[in-house]
Amino acid sequence: MFSIILKDCGKSFNRHWLFRNLNASFHAGEKWAILGPNGSGKSTLGLLLCGQLTPTEGTIDYICNNTPIPLKDLHLFVSLTSPALELNEDLNTEEIFALHHKLKPMQVANAADVFASMAGYDRKTMKKPIATFSSGMKQRVKLALAVMSDTPLLILDEPFTNLDKSGELFFYALLEKFGQERLLLIASNRAEEYAVCDRSINLASGLDSNT
Repeated sequence: MFSIILKDCGKSFNRHWLFRNLNASFHAGEKWAILGPNGSGKSTLGLLLCGQLTPTEGTIDYICNNTPIPLKDLHLFVSLTSPALELNEDLNTEEIFALHHKLKPMQVANAADVFASMAGYDRKTMKKPIATFSSGMKQRVKLALAVMSDTPLLILDEPFTNLDKSGELFFYALLEKFGQERLLLIASNRAEEYAVCDRSINLASGLDSNT
C-alpha cells in the first residue's frame, strides 16, 4: 500500500503564500482531483507531491507497505506529466519509449507497440522525430509515458492540454488499461479532465472533500 500524508503543509514564493495549513492523506487506489483557479497552486502541489519541490512549512511523508520512502528514492515511485515538461524532440517515439524504460520500468515490455496501437500510429509515424509532431501528438506521448510507467503514484497536470476529442478518448483508454489500483491525482480546473476522480481537494478553500 502506497500513501502520502501531508501535515500542516504550505508553500510560498517570494513571501506570497499559495496555500497553508494543508492536511490530507492520499492512498493507493484513490482518484483525486486537485482543484482551484489559476494561480491557486495546483501545479505547485503536484510538484510537491512528486518531490520536485519542498514545502515551505509542514511535512510530506511517503509510505509504502508501512515503510517510509526516502526522498532520494521517491522518483522510483512517481510518474508525472504536465504542460511544463518537454520531450527530447531529436528522438522518435520508439527511441523515447526505449530511453524511458531504462530509467523507469513500464507496465508492459512492448510499451511502444501498445502505445502505437492505442494511438493509431503506424510504424512510419513512430519513426518520425518528435519535432515533427503536432502539440496534440506530443501530449499523447507524454501521457502514455506517465500512465504506462510501473509506479504506484500518477500525477497528471492538465492532461487534456492540446488534445482533441479523439485524444481525450485515448487518455480515458490509457487510464482504464494502466491506471487502476494506483494513486491518481489530476490537477485541473476543467471538469471533463477530472471526471474519473471521485475525491477532490480544493486549494481555493483549503478543504478536503469527497465528491
